[in-house]
Amino acid sequence: MTAETLISDEIIPLRTSDTGEEALGMMDDFYVRHLPIVNNKQLLGLISQDEILNCNAVEPVGSYSLSMVRPYANGKDHIYELLRLLAEYHLTLIPVVDEEDNYIGVVTLEALLMHFAQTASFSEPGS
Repeated sequence: MTAETLISDEIIPLRTSDTGEEALGMMDDFYVRHLPIVNNKQLLGLISQDEILNCNAVEPVGSYSLSMVRPYANGKDHIYELLRLLAEYHLTLIPVVDEEDNYIGVVTLEALLMHFAQTASFSEPGS
């Protein structure tokens, strides 16, 4: 199973013109602590709830100094790679890009856990 099979179509990426307040509202709506920032299909990075709370929330997120760490997955990456990235960077979602590095969506920690919970090895007694 690959990243592109678990992409959420519900979570819309932030634009650089979106404010921190708008980002926090989206995070609350989707129960995540991170959101991707995208400009013309180009993934600029992830912003966390903590980063927004340490900045002026009425300012656009494009004016924030983002961390240099930009974790992401490729659409063809195996779901174990997603799990590794989510754990390593303590993320609630991971952005996914295609072969040309265009943003194609996110995979949430919740979706990944639901996938594992529904597999036979986790749902059958004695597995």
